[in-house]
Amino acid sequence: MSEVLVVGSGPGGVHAAAALVGAGRRVIMLDYGNRDEHYAALVPERPFSEIRRGDPQQHRYFLGERYEGIPLGPVRVGAQLTPPRMYVLADARERIPIEARDFALSISLARGGLGAAWSAGVFPFTDDELAAMGLGLQELQPHYDTVAERVGVCGLADDLAPFFPASPSMMPPLDLDTSATLILARYEARRAALQRRGFVLGRARLAVCTRAHRGRGPYGYEDMEYWADFRRAVYRAQWTLDELVGTPGFSYVSRRLVQRFRETADGVEVEALCVDSGTTERYRAAALVLAAGTVASAWIVLRSLGCFDQPVPMLCNAYAYVPTLSPRMLLRRAADRRASLAQLTALLRLPRGGLLQAQVFSYRSLLTFKLMKELPLALRDSRRLLQVLMPAFAILGIHHEDRPAPGKHCLLRRGEPDRLLVEYEPAPSELRVQRSNERRLLACFRRLGVLPLKTIRPGHGSSIHYAGTFPITPEDRPLTCDRDGRLRGTQAVYLADGSVFPWLPPKGLTFNIMANADRVGTLLARRLG
Repeated sequence: MSEVLVVGSGPGGVHAAAALVGAGRRVIMLDYGNRDEHYAALVPERPFSEIRRGDPQQHRYFLGERYEGIPLGPVRVGAQLTPPRMYVLADARERIPIEARDFALSISLARGGLGAAWSAGVFPFTDDELAAMGLGLQELQPHYDTVAERVGVCGLADDLAPFFPASPSMMPPLDLDTSATLILARYEARRAALQRRGFVLGRARLAVCTRAHRGRGPYGYEDMEYWADFRRAVYRAQWTLDELVGTPGFSYVSRRLVQRFRETADGVEVEALCVDSGTTERYRAAALVLAAGTVASAWIVLRSLGCFDQPVPMLCNAYAYVPTLSPRMLLRRAADRRASLAQLTALLRLPRGGLLQAQVFSYRSLLTFKLMKELPLALRDSRRLLQVLMPAFAILGIHHEDRPAPGKHCLLRRGEPDRLLVEYEPAPSELRVQRSNERRLLACFRRLGVLPLKTIRPGHGSSIHYAGTFPITPEDRPLTCDRDGRLRGTQAVYLADGSVFPWLPPKGLTFNIMANADRVGTLLARRLG
């Protein structure tokens, strides 16, 4: 019998496992483990502009060999899931029965989970944001620091520093592209006036190795992050899994779909389907760390505990994106050397408290046709217009906070098979506040010479930041976790993914999942000791 079973190889699973293995515990990781077995070998390690000019085979990976990279409907959710990334979602909806009403749900059975397509934004929570979990920055900061060193994080101690606690190992930030350089310079010239409005702007903090680190990097500015993983410079959870494989005390078992768990007199037994043979296998350990992703973990927990027709919360940051135009760029030639990831991060303090967050992206390597589909013009006219305006384009990705509410939940329905039903309907008053806050933010960007063209709201669930199903709470209530991540009502079942966060600040969740998973793994290792 192993000491610990870890379910899932995403950001939570690998960092919980790394903490356990580092403390000398024996770990078996159970994972479905889909991989890209085709496209990675087709993408040449060259800059985007060189590929576009010179590779006669580029259509094979840019559009897909089955043209799967060309959505027939509007481009809404998962624009970053290019043909080489589509394996991230493969098989999941067929294997995990889920019904989502007006909710764009993405779940993954990939090696590395949804983190295999992460945009690498690093947004550590502050002391007040952690308070709802009964935690504080003093407790979590060592785990932020451990994870930052493990994954490689770049950034700068600028005006965003009060909102994003730094780590000692932080590397220099990525170089800005031409448009972001102009925007940041204009902000610096108007800093005092904008900060009086509650607006701050700074370099994006990213899980990117800007120098060689742990056999990865440095980043090379090929502008190909959404198509390939050159030198593994952009962090993916599977890089940590690769480090763990072969480490004494760690075993990785793929092609397994975990169905349920049950507690025994001496620990936990997990039932898993061997996908290739169709047989059921059972694994036993002293403890279980469940990190299959918020939605899949909910399906497993509710089935295991027999909790049918019992709603649990479902959270997801509301998201909108705004194509913008910087007129000053029309007279300049954009530098070819650039990154696809976020260039800048903006935060706006709101009048009623709280924050609104936006990131500024260049737009080039995700291909122009994805914007052409949003323009109210004929295809030929849209193409001609975008050819002129593309150097002046930037995309704002806006995230709102999310908190539990009666209309946001999921529940398990009994059947053959048991099906998870997701219902997410914010109150009209919440939507009105979000629209008002977006207008405040866009007014600040106009002062920076950035002109919003159209606000596009892809719909509920489109941020893919799912959380809150079994939150850490001070109160001892069923279907919640204690502050160590242990699922109440169990003796040795721990959660280490987005499930445990009781609310979502307007910040990307992934880095916080990794740090909390490192904390859970560390505490569990001590308990087993």
